[in-house]
Amino acid sequence: IFSGMDIKVLERNSLSENHNQNIISVSSEYVAIAEGRTIVARCLDVTKRELELTGHTHPVTQLHFSAPNILLSSSSDSLLSWNLGEVRTALNAGKKPLPVYVGVGLGPATFIATVKNTIILAVKCDIMILDTAEGTTRFLEGHTADVVYCHMISTTRILSLSSDNSLKVWCLKEKRALTQFQLLSSAPFTSVYFDTDTLYLGSADGMLHVYEPNSGTRLKRINIENYLPALDRAMSPDCDENVIYAQPQSKFLTVNDSYSPDEASVVNNSVLAIFKVVNKAGHDTTESISTFGTEAPALDMNIENVLIVVLTSGIVQLNSLSLQFLTSISFLHNAPSLPLAYSVHCFLQSPFPVLVYTDLFSTELSVLELRKLSDNKDIDVSMVQKCILTATTPLLNLSQWKSPVETIPVVKGTEKRKSKAKSSGYTTKPRQQMFKPVTSTKTKKTEVKKAPKKDPYVYPKTECRPQYEKSKLSVSDRLSPVHALAYSRESDMLAVGLADYSGVVLRLPSGSKSVPLVGHKGPLTCVRWSTLSQHVISTAADRSCKVWDASSGSLITDIKYRDGNTKNCEKIEFKKDTIGGHFYYIDKFILLAHTNELLLFKHHVEKPKNSKRVSGKYQNISVSPLSHNITCVSCCNSFYSTLVVCGLSDKSLSIYDYNKEEEALRIADTHSRAPHHVATVDGSKYVPHSPETHNLILSCSVMDDVKLWDVRSGQCIKSFSKQNRVATVPSISTCVRYLSIPGEDHAVYMFDIRGSGAVSKIQTDNILTTVFSPKYPQLAVGSTGGVVSFYNDR
Repeated sequence: IFSGMDIKVLERNSLSENHNQNIISVSSEYVAIAEGRTIVARCLDVTKRELELTGHTHPVTQLHFSAPNILLSSSSDSLLSWNLGEVRTALNAGKKPLPVYVGVGLGPATFIATVKNTIILAVKCDIMILDTAEGTTRFLEGHTADVVYCHMISTTRILSLSSDNSLKVWCLKEKRALTQFQLLSSAPFTSVYFDTDTLYLGSADGMLHVYEPNSGTRLKRINIENYLPALDRAMSPDCDENVIYAQPQSKFLTVNDSYSPDEASVVNNSVLAIFKVVNKAGHDTTESISTFGTEAPALDMNIENVLIVVLTSGIVQLNSLSLQFLTSISFLHNAPSLPLAYSVHCFLQSPFPVLVYTDLFSTELSVLELRKLSDNKDIDVSMVQKCILTATTPLLNLSQWKSPVETIPVVKGTEKRKSKAKSSGYTTKPRQQMFKPVTSTKTKKTEVKKAPKKDPYVYPKTECRPQYEKSKLSVSDRLSPVHALAYSRESDMLAVGLADYSGVVLRLPSGSKSVPLVGHKGPLTCVRWSTLSQHVISTAADRSCKVWDASSGSLITDIKYRDGNTKNCEKIEFKKDTIGGHFYYIDKFILLAHTNELLLFKHHVEKPKNSKRVSGKYQNISVSPLSHNITCVSCCNSFYSTLVVCGLSDKSLSIYDYNKEEEALRIADTHSRAPHHVATVDGSKYVPHSPETHNLILSCSVMDDVKLWDVRSGQCIKSFSKQNRVATVPSISTCVRYLSIPGEDHAVYMFDIRGSGAVSKIQTDNILTTVFSPKYPQLAVGSTGGVVSFYNDR
């Protein structure tokens, strides 16, 4: 759930002319500033006086807070530790505070970091690891330029970055560099942030570089400066042409607006700080404070998924998983009185993050706080039905068909009596055999049917990733490609759609007693099961949609026309291909897409008394036109849901609500091309899920990443980098932990939705589609050679 954010100015203080803007450290209680050989520690509580620390004989080169009130200071002569609580007590008692000497003669530090009892000290080109508990020191040598950043990835590995853009990963046990990479950038790096195997680097030209440190590959490169409000150079009618204005007007750039180089900002924006924001639960954040005169745009905040990027003239918010732009705030527009930032330091204080920055042209220090506007946002869009159906919705049209009864005119006086006269018995056939018919009045004892046994199987709660091949089944003698796969509810049957105009229902696990589905005149494009796994629906390229009996393979319903086969109903043939045949609203309807229209059919299956063949009837009860042609469609059938997800030809996703009969949400520019596949989380009875899990949708397009979206907010939660030139079909596991994406190199890449990259690779034949079992940790893979491969977790 996203919440709004605004900026509040906590404090603005003037600094000494001798202060060093680059040597500042911030904690949740103090702001420490180096002024030559003296350190000034200012408390964020204005009621307490500032502390002046003297103890170095040379200018201070680096400051770092290892705790809210423990400050480390370094100079070329010594490394000192200050307890600011004891310093304040000594000053109040009229005594001179004394620091603790950690090291002497170590040299001027360029970077300091602390992890528990370990101090990581970078002195020019060397790295020192000081263990204060054991009193040992280790050296790492290998950089040819000054080390500007260090981070301890694990207990045995350290990541370091030097000023010549050289990245190294060190092993502490072997005291050597495991990997070394040269990072490419046209401008020097100005900020670094490391989080869960992902390295974020900000450069002086406003670019954000995202690297994977273990392999040194650059995942993405984003121009953050483009997301800031562009300056409007048009002159106001009240402005004088001979006057140069220091603060030009600006306009906001939204997600749907395009960036034009002619409207670029004249301010050279550098990325000064990068950090991630986490919401603190249980804290009242409903208070709204607006410091500036103009109404500032809200910064959206999501739990553990928000990356804040601070630039010289504003703040930009990105989704930390997908790196999608959310919104931005400009200092030029919302805070004309605030100067442009030069050096920014931030820390996370419950419940709001705080920014402390200095500017280049004045001696002021500004303390800003990002505050929430609201924490209770109404959720109008949800895949799970949470409201009462309206009186006009087509989902209430559930009346069954009745066979027409011919009425015969009745002549007066010939009406039938209500009660029949008793027979004398002479008209009945006499008894030919003894005891037939049975004349005994004793009733037979009826046998009580036992309730079916419940399946004791439970989906494993541990992480179980399908990666081991179990079996292969050949489903086509002609080596026809497999276009579609679908598991039944109990995973005992698998429906397969082939390119040779036929389909097959396989009995698992052996694949014996397969049931053919023959009747289409074009390659099958989609197969789906009903809720009780009794019927299969299929669509093909011959502009038809058919419903089959899964046990016998007989045809139940053949949808060839826009309207049903009832009387006095015009039969209009489909002009183009039908897309995405789905059982909808727990098998009460059939959903189809045709050109730019969503078609909803009422469907009824009946079995005559004197016939073994099952027949069906259908009737079109709703036609919902959209703005563009529909390329793919998906819906939930295992529970009541009024929403349908559609991919449109204008590269957008449309969420259509059948309850209100209108478009509930439109997500623009989802991919570089029109999406060819969308999928919803339908759920399974073997895996308990939160209702909010069903609000996830998956989309993919040719030559673009596979993306995971949240229906409630319309934001991209995560992007999985695997681009294909062929329209392959990915799939989400039943436990919503893994994502399988077919690759062009004859392999299936398994991604962890909670991680950052592919966790495993399954090498197999040329793949077109994949599907996960709703009951077992099993993956079915369909290839172009008419073979279906099954992979288990063990």
